[in-house]
Amino acid sequence: MGEHLAEKAAEKTLYRLGIAAALLAAAIAVWGRGVPWERLFPGLFCPFHRLTGLYCPGCGGTRAVKALLEGRLLESLRLHPLVPYGAALYLAFMGSQTLRLLWGALFPSGRRFPVLRWRDGYLWGALALLALNWAVKNGLLWLGQTPL
Repeated sequence: MGEHLAEKAAEKTLYRLGIAAALLAAAIAVWGRGVPWERLFPGLFCPFHRLTGLYCPGCGGTRAVKALLEGRLLESLRLHPLVPYGAALYLAFMGSQTLRLLWGALFPSGRRFPVLRWRDGYLWGALALLALNWAVKNGLLWLGQTPL
């Protein structure tokens, strides 16, 4: 019983953090509307790449976010697959939790609305995706290709 309450508390915290993230993203979008991406984030560079010549596990993430926000899903996947993976999980979690809250308000004694629950597998999947992305990009770099 205690584990179930801990899961509910964790999901409530994740939901609140998700709302804060959405508000922050909206503020950045309004503030930066019409401003070129490079002016919003001037001088972005990867210190790991600059020092070693290798890509870090996060290399391509900023460009992947930009591509995703511009509706270029396949390019976002190519640049950094963790970005669309995280966005899909975020949308599924926040959407289902919001619908559950609305459903409960409309039908307080009715059937429960199904929601996406937190699973450790989501995190392990993200870490595996991160490691695979890093290995493939640096493998291509080693073979003389430029993946980014």
